[in-house]
Amino acid sequence: MVNTHIIKTIAAGLAVLLCLLMLAGCSSMNDAEKKVSKELKALQESDTLGSEVINLRDSLSDEGRKNFDGFMKKLKGFDFQITGSEEDDGHTLVNVKIKTCDFGREYLAAWTEYLKANEEAKPDDLTVFYELLFARLNSPVEKDYIKTIQIVCIDPLNNGEWIANIKENEELQDAIFGGMMSEMKALAAE
Repeated sequence: MVNTHIIKTIAAGLAVLLCLLMLAGCSSMNDAEKKVSKELKALQESDTLGSEVINLRDSLSDEGRKNFDGFMKKLKGFDFQITGSEEDDGHTLVNVKIKTCDFGREYLAAWTEYLKANEEAKPDDLTVFYELLFARLNSPVEKDYIKTIQIVCIDPLNNGEWIANIKENEELQDAIFGGMMSEMKALAAE
């Protein structure tokens, strides 16, 4: 018979060890890695939507808005892990592993489904497509899209004020969007 007290004691000890390792990992981050971590956390917590996105959301049905909101929550729910950094020609390259839902797969599936069902769709009115798209983008539950990318950081004045290329980093954007931007580009190239 298995002694549950021993199992609970081992589990508690492992939990403490894991916490200590996580704290040690946090404290060993360099300033560039800390800047990237801070910027990515800010992205996760941001509630800002552009006016075009708000207009798109407002054009949807009640169900479409619910799916849109669900997708936005999942989009901001990406996981990230700083896996190290390296110096390169006066700047620091911070390696970040992104884990999120495979929104690219869902985008492609929505587009394919839309084209099959709407062979004579008018390009001016894509409301039907957006309804279908946000239903698909809100459907994944597993974070099965994983990509490691590099973020360039510079400290131009050597004063510890790091600048990270978060906003203009297309590879990062594509990773956070679960490969959706790559799928959109691939479809546009066809």
